[in-house]
Amino acid sequence: MRNIDHVRSIAISAQLLLTAAAGGRCWLVDVASPGVIPLPLSKIAAERASLSAALVEGAVSAGLLETGCNAPAGPYTLPRYIRWLAGNYIFAGQTPGLFRRGAERLTEAGRLDLAEFARQKAEEETGHAELAYRDLQALGVPAADVVQLVRPPSASVFAERFRSCVESSDPISLFGFSYCLERMAVERDAAFVRNIEAICPPGVRASRFLKVHSNTGSDGEHVHEQLAVFESFDDAALTAVVRAAYETAELLARQPSMDALLSDGEICRRLGMDLGVQSPTSGVG
Repeated sequence: MRNIDHVRSIAISAQLLLTAAAGGRCWLVDVASPGVIPLPLSKIAAERASLSAALVEGAVSAGLLETGCNAPAGPYTLPRYIRWLAGNYIFAGQTPGLFRRGAERLTEAGRLDLAEFARQKAEEETGHAELAYRDLQALGVPAADVVQLVRPPSASVFAERFRSCVESSDPISLFGFSYCLERMAVERDAAFVRNIEAICPPGVRASRFLKVHSNTGSDGEHVHEQLAVFESFDDAALTAVVRAAYETAELLARQPSMDALLSDGEICRRLGMDLGVQSPTSGVG
């Protein structure tokens, strides 16, 4: 990391340099080619006005940009929502244990403060898989069968990435991973939740997991809580978090391609059910 007064730069990959300035502005530099790419100003980074927040927010933006995540994914349909719930049931079921393992690794590294923070995150995530399972049941599908028959590949990929952060030589990177996921959840606002509820059968309450993992839940508070911790980090710890956030954003951008084979028609075929593949196009991407 390079520090010059109110500017900081971090190499987030072998080729890319992320530079942030006070106020939240960030730029991405490809060291192998001329030119500087200005990244969108994050509202969160502007509010906090810290270089640490700007760097972490910039890393997420850079990861999405590098893989072209800004292309619309298309409207949600009921089969796609079922796929999302199944994947989150698989991933969320492993999250508390991985945070607890992270706490053990951080304790071994002498970072007792961060070990306690990881244990706190484990408690916050406990029981969330059950919410996704209950949502599947509420939709009238056999939840256990759905999980086994659908099993989005991305769920295992994300769990393995989390595990690799926890077991790495610098387990502090696990917070960069978790920050990116919670930060993206904040983008799901109340309108997003309403649109998802609109594609569910009338009178069905199947958005428990979504509401918790959206801006209507606690993820907004968790984002600022993590940024407050990052703002106390030294250069080495902050670099680990920023790189992990960037790599996780890249992974998120590739998620649609990971699960591409699980089309609406394929999900219906596997489950032997008509789940309304003709759902209205007024959903959300």
